[in-house]
Amino acid sequence: MDNRIQAVYDGTTNRIIGRLKKDIDLFEGIIEICKEHSVEAAQFQCMGSLAYATFVQLDQNEDKSLQYSNRIVTDTPVELLTGTGFVGHSAEGELEVHFHGLFVDCNKNINGGHFIGGENPIAITVEFIIFPLLDAAMQRRPDEISGIPVFHFLEKE
Repeated sequence: MDNRIQAVYDGTTNRIIGRLKKDIDLFEGIIEICKEHSVEAAQFQCMGSLAYATFVQLDQNEDKSLQYSNRIVTDTPVELLTGTGFVGHSAEGELEVHFHGLFVDCNKNINGGHFIGGENPIAITVEFIIFPLLDAAMQRRPDEISGIPVFHFLEKE
């Protein structure tokens, strides 16, 4: 495992706890931990600091339909006050993360949203807990109504 990751499996509770160290990406670190522990579906929570945050937020069109904003990148490091996410499979079968977080930047502004994979490097540390799901599966595919790719929750085959 990457030396920028510290993770311990607690067999009694079936949870993984640990931290991601400076410069590893939040999503890449969580996915690497899941692969290392053969986790294919999970929920996780975390807090810590990011060198910068990259995310989108919901926008509402004039016709009241929803879309995501353009990509937003903070111009300072941020303290991730709270974050929660799911790990499941993409339509192509690869592990991927769906994550929302709330943070405060160095200008004392609170913000948050739907974070973008590969674009949220750790500044100092992010501490996490992963809750593996043993009998459930998550697969990203288009929503029946909006067409937006979302996780669908299934019983594991």
